[in-house]
Amino acid sequence: MTLYRQLILAITFLIVCLMAGNVVVSVFNARGNVFEQIQVHAQDTATSLGLTISHVAEDKDEAQIGSFIDVVFDRGYYREISYKSLSGEISVVREQPIVIEGVPQWFVDVIELPLPTGHSEVVSGWFRLGEVLVVTHPGFAYRDLWRTFNEQLWLFLVTAVLSYGLAGVGLGYLLRPLKKVEDQAEAICRREFPIQEQLPKTPELKRMVLAMNRMVRKIQAMFQEQVELTESLHRQAYLDPVTQLSNRRDFDSRFEAFIKSEQGGSPGLLMLIQVGGMQAFNDRFGRSAGDQCLKDIARVLEHAFGENKGAILSRRGGADLCVFCPALERSEAEEQLQQVFSELLAISWFEESEELGLHAGAAFSEQVMLGNKLLEQADLALRQAQHQGRSGLQWFASVQQESGVRSAGEWRSVLQAAISDRRFAFQLQPVFAVESPEPVYHEVLCRLRDGDALLSAGVFLPMAERFGLLVEIDKLMLQELAEYHRAHSEQSFCVNISLRSVIDGDFMVWLKDFLATHQAFASQLLLKLPEQALSSNEAAVRELAALLVASGAGLSLDHFGASASAFHYLQSMPLRGLKIDRCFVQGIDSNPDNQFFVKSLLQIAHSCDLKLFAEGVETDGEWSTLMQVGVDGGQGYHLGKPESP
Repeated sequence: MTLYRQLILAITFLIVCLMAGNVVVSVFNARGNVFEQIQVHAQDTATSLGLTISHVAEDKDEAQIGSFIDVVFDRGYYREISYKSLSGEISVVREQPIVIEGVPQWFVDVIELPLPTGHSEVVSGWFRLGEVLVVTHPGFAYRDLWRTFNEQLWLFLVTAVLSYGLAGVGLGYLLRPLKKVEDQAEAICRREFPIQEQLPKTPELKRMVLAMNRMVRKIQAMFQEQVELTESLHRQAYLDPVTQLSNRRDFDSRFEAFIKSEQGGSPGLLMLIQVGGMQAFNDRFGRSAGDQCLKDIARVLEHAFGENKGAILSRRGGADLCVFCPALERSEAEEQLQQVFSELLAISWFEESEELGLHAGAAFSEQVMLGNKLLEQADLALRQAQHQGRSGLQWFASVQQESGVRSAGEWRSVLQAAISDRRFAFQLQPVFAVESPEPVYHEVLCRLRDGDALLSAGVFLPMAERFGLLVEIDKLMLQELAEYHRAHSEQSFCVNISLRSVIDGDFMVWLKDFLATHQAFASQLLLKLPEQALSSNEAAVRELAALLVASGAGLSLDHFGASASAFHYLQSMPLRGLKIDRCFVQGIDSNPDNQFFVKSLLQIAHSCDLKLFAEGVETDGEWSTLMQVGVDGGQGYHLGKPESP
């Protein structure tokens, strides 16, 4: 029960006690006054009647006595009037039953007036002739008391209503700071940290608000320190301190994670770059100049490949750099690589210094999958480029287009026909909570029917993105899944959605109407975006999150931790959960750094009331270590393989 209600109840109790006491006192005071009045009235009537009948009583004329008594009795104010002679014999008596009209019996029982009685002797001179007894009828007294009770009761009700109104307004004003404190606490749960600038005048409430503000600042500082510490650990463990590119370990783990993920199977370019003569350059110009040269090279690479989704840029050590760029055709890769190499040679350090040389080796594959030899092929091409002189670019000589690989034009036709014929399908992979035998939800993996084969998303989605077909594919997948949900309403689903769809205004309007039409499906739907989408278009992602919350669905972030700069969004983004990037999961049982980093991510997630799941769990050792670290759940081939429904 709220404090407001408790205070209202307390005020109500006081009002009821005061008013009840007032009613009781007023009614019983009136009872005493009324009884005294009717008692006096009975005695006065008896005295007057005794004097009136004294002369006829002397003659013992009972008829005349009865007539005088009838004159008084017939007025209706008396219960009984009787005349008794000296011998004690009642010679004349008039009486009527007690009938009280308009007064409830319970009131009569509670008040219970004694019968007011008047006695008077009938005398003639010095001789006593008899006695007159007058008993007043109590009905009139009860009616007066009942009227008094009703008046007091109405006064009580009117006073209570006025008191409630004044108490409600007054308490609402006095407790307004408490409501703000409650809103402040709720905001902290939503990962917001508001400060109350306007302080209440009541000293106790003012001290409470000041203490709450201090606590909010402290929690915000602690959260920010935790985020900054995690970002710092991420930079130290996975980024090169000079170029801020991925280090060798981060590149290897992310490249392997790419191959094992749904993106695996797409075409890709891998390029190794080596700056020759760096030692002599450092001896002549100083190490700071050498570092600046590497920074300039990194800036050119980021400008050229940074916008490519999934590109990995790395400094592998010393003067060696590496680039992996997926979702490129061979012709595009050749053109872009030649342009990048020209831009690198145009850096002033290579033009002004005779010590420096630049060599690059590249390898390309139409399908980057497990067992590929891209690194070995690029390294061999680099060795060949080093024999070309001070600078040189070399492609791996044996790279040829694999048989059965479609051209860009063919892919456009295939995808358009697949959309028209609704040849897209999906597989479901379970996501389990820790120590739970039943899946929390199923992740939906998009597939393309190509003859008798099912093509994974990594094979065709890059082409769909290039030709602007992702929006139609996302709509189609949601429609297919909603239809499947009709027969499997007990299951919950997590669906990857493209950023292209999120920034498409028409798609957002369609999605709002679609979720409103399929409310049961929406309540068990979780849409998932990569963490990188926040830095690409935060406003669009926030709009999507608000739409999903209003529709009963939810939003989750994928590949969490790969970009530490996105951590601050967790404070205000209405998310349902997070999924750790698989590059931190693979081999975690033998990697203390990854374990420590995942623990840091877990602390950040739990401080924001978010559950943290791991993706790409492939071995029992990885799953055991993740459970020891404290993750909330996981997904991977070790826990459950994707299956067609």
